[in-house]
Amino acid sequence: MELRDRIIEEASLLFFNNGIKSMTMSDIANELGISKRTLYEVFHDKEELLEKCIVTHMKKADQEMEALIKNSEDVIDTLMQIYKKHLNDMRNVHKTVIHDLKKYHTQIYKKIECKQKEVTYIFIPLLKKGVEQGLIRNDVNFEILIWLLKSQFKALMADDFIPVDKYSVDEFIRTIILNFIRGIATPLGNEKIDMIVENLKKR
Repeated sequence: MELRDRIIEEASLLFFNNGIKSMTMSDIANELGISKRTLYEVFHDKEELLEKCIVTHMKKADQEMEALIKNSEDVIDTLMQIYKKHLNDMRNVHKTVIHDLKKYHTQIYKKIECKQKEVTYIFIPLLKKGVEQGLIRNDVNFEILIWLLKSQFKALMADDFIPVDKYSVDEFIRTIILNFIRGIATPLGNEKIDMIVENLKKR
């Protein structure tokens, strides 16, 4: 692996696991076992490194999403796979990451928001395919529905919004996603969801 790729891979983990503001270029260099000078020879500053980490992460997420859609049995299976992936991703991201991006790295945050808008429109043909499969209801405005789902996740990531002393972030995500999928599924689709949920409990 080239040094540049190694820096991006390991710095991404450090940012996501520890928060962005708390990680300095010195910290990253030390964790990588390289000199600070070497790090600055590859990336001019923390902003450039962070942007590259985020862009690389989004590209990887796109590829994973495409693979999920391609390899899933049907739309319900795809949505449940996306749910599992999203839950795992959220577990691995430090709670301050979104706050740090919004407050200290606004241009990068705007790129993320633009990307999220693109992803929104990937779901619409997917849900329409589910209608054809008899698994998704045909009386739903998908664009409004996805907008509401995104709003819930934005609220979830807001500072001090949820009572974490009473409920975990996992519980909120599980409730949001399962209610979303169940709400748009036909009776046949909900049978499929019940089967998948049961199988997950056994693992």
